[in-house]
Amino acid sequence: MRNVTFLHVAREGWPLIALAAVGGLLAYSFLAWWALLPFLGLAGLLVGYFHDADRRALAEPLAVVTPADGRVIHRRECYDPFLDREAVRVSLDVARFGSYFLRAPVEGTVLELASDAWPEFRGTASWIRTDEGDDVVIAVSEGAMFGARPCQARYGERVGQGRRCGMRRLARRIDLYLPVDTRLEVDLDQRVTAGCCALAKLMHKKNGNGSGQGQAA
Repeated sequence: MRNVTFLHVAREGWPLIALAAVGGLLAYSFLAWWALLPFLGLAGLLVGYFHDADRRALAEPLAVVTPADGRVIHRRECYDPFLDREAVRVSLDVARFGSYFLRAPVEGTVLELASDAWPEFRGTASWIRTDEGDDVVIAVSEGAMFGARPCQARYGERVGQGRRCGMRRLARRIDLYLPVDTRLEVDLDQRVTAGCCALAKLMHKKNGNGSGQGQAA
């Protein structure tokens, strides 16, 4: 999918910024210059919240890149309720004024999750399968996504490693469920940057001629 910005601000933020600007002009016209200040402050906060500068996506074979700016708050083996498997979960506390767009953690194809497999989950999730057959689930477990999935590409479409795939909106926590033999490359409380940092590495055994099973994830 194609996600674009104007002046590095996500398009869905501009209506709110415009409302703040109009409110400021009305306050200035009917009251006084000082009535404009709260609206200018609000507009500035909205610009910061919806801001998303271009990032140089990490190009590292089999790496799982960070989907959002934030801090690592969980990293251990667990049960993956979405794909009914043992997995490694990495959880991020999402930065409020970090990148507004989410980045795809791996390159691969977006598949549909069966909703009846996780009836008690109150958030939203996306499933990506790499060309090497690794299954990665990105889930927003806290915060409002207003009905959107983390990866807003249509089922069957491909997403690129570290490329924009959706918007974080009011997401507060993002969980990544990775294959159980994944090698983690981050520490607890480490701050990470969307699209630019490797959270983990998908492990593949070497074949007989010494080459790996796949290229980039």
